[in-house]
This record gives sequence, structure tokens and C-alpha cells, in this order.
Amino acid sequence: MASRMLLPLLLLLVTAAACNSSKKMPSADIYQHWTHAHEQDEPGVRVFRPASFAFPPSRGREGFEIQKDGVFIRHAIGANDVPAKMAGKWKMKKRNTIQVTPEGPSAKPYTIEILELKNDLLKIKN
Repeated sequence: MASRMLLPLLLLLVTAAACNSSKKMPSADIYQHWTHAHEQDEPGVRVFRPASFAFPPSRGREGFEIQKDGVFIRHAIGANDVPAKMAGKWKMKKRNTIQVTPEGPSAKPYTIEILELKNDLLKIKN
């Protein structure tokens, strides 16, 4: 009798695990301030490094922060090359794809597709 009940429960757990894996969170390495290393870009790929990386001189660099609590902060190149911060929210859309919803009435949501992630390197689809 117990084995007859165990099989449906096991199938339910396997199905639930398969459904959850499609929105699996990326490595904890994602939670930091990433800065665009445009010198390292490849065709179709934008390369980001942690903000603490020793970047060569540049007239300004864009970037973003991904925080564990769902906060997303975009660091755009503003007037006089001074970074401008724009807040928003992020969530996993599907495996290795983040949905970003910027704050503001005219801001449009967009996605970031992660191609490679290490503690000191983030490659996203361009």
C-alpha cells in the first residue's frame, strides 16, 4: 500500500523539480556591480567585469547592479561622463535570462541573456 502511494508522490516531486529548473537562479556571483569592459567585447557578446576591476582609461563606462532582493540599478553614462543611476526590478524569466523592469512610466522592460558567468566575468548576449 505504501509503495502504491510513493510512486505518485515521486512523480510529482520529479515534475516539480523539472518545472523549477527552467527558472533556476544563476550563480551567486551575479549579485554585484558589473561594469562594461567594451575593450573585451566579441561579436554578439558584451563583456562586463566587477566594478573593482582595473579598467584602462575610458571616457565613461556603463554598468548595472543586480541585488539579491530584486533591485536592479542601471549605471548609464550621463552628462559630462558622470554616471546616472536608474532604478528598477529584476526577476528570472527563464534559465539564464533576467527580466528587467525599470522604474518610470515611459520605461520599457527588457531582458538580459547570460552567456557566461564567473565571479570576475559576465558575458551577455548583445
